[in-house]
Amino acid sequence: MKIRLTLVAIGVLSTFATSAQATEKIADSLPVTLATVYDASIDVTDYWQSEKLDGIRAIWNGKALTTRNGKVISAPPWFTRQLPDYPLEGELWAGRGNFHLVQQTVLDKEPNHVAWRQIKFMLFDVPHSAGDYPKRYFNLVHLVDNLGLEHIQYIEHTPIESEQALFSYLDSVADTMGEGIMLRKITSRYQAGRSSDLLKLKKHQDAEALVVGYKVGNGRLKGKMGALLVQMADGRQFYIGSGFSDAQRVNPPQVGAKITFRYNGLTHNGIPKFARYIRERID
Repeated sequence: MKIRLTLVAIGVLSTFATSAQATEKIADSLPVTLATVYDASIDVTDYWQSEKLDGIRAIWNGKALTTRNGKVISAPPWFTRQLPDYPLEGELWAGRGNFHLVQQTVLDKEPNHVAWRQIKFMLFDVPHSAGDYPKRYFNLVHLVDNLGLEHIQYIEHTPIESEQALFSYLDSVADTMGEGIMLRKITSRYQAGRSSDLLKLKKHQDAEALVVGYKVGNGRLKGKMGALLVQMADGRQFYIGSGFSDAQRVNPPQVGAKITFRYNGLTHNGIPKFARYIRERID
């Protein structure tokens, strides 16, 4: 992999030097179900739908709150104190459009109690629970109702009557700035890995890429990052210059970071069209 560094890159690496030196706690990672993209050939009545929340996926392993890859999340003791001694899967969420708040808060080594008060743990599965999804969902609803905690909720799932109804729901979510829809197969027992048991449906396409360099900005952006040079898994490289706040242009994702970007189709050369930065990937 070819990595290009500029003066901006050097500044960025210096900025992140302190955070890069921090030692992250790693817990035993719990294998989880991974989503694939919606396939029009499926029978939608075999699935339940729910809104895809714009948050950070989190696992309660029975003892600690972690990311999908097992990095321990430094949540306040009160946030997890009443959670059970068995695994739960959910999303740390602060409402539509507030991913930045979740990201800043979850990455803190010392929990900011005020910020954590704005975050909810939105549960959507019980990995070690027996039975199909309706049974697991019932157990989840029962748990949340018994806990009676404002910050521990569940993501509502509903049956899908038809493909037309599914896309009508997608329109309603998109019209209110929602990210998309998740479809969960109701006849399946919980199984880790990527399969058609869990599907995601959006009005746009998202992908991930590795930051390999920078382009310095001009005019108003002089002295700041103008665009990220990114590389996809298949080796394609291109620049992403939109979707950044001024603060992110001063302190952009460092070289080697994985980012999520959004686009609308591909050019004839296979490069994503209208690519815009969404966020840095957190595992």
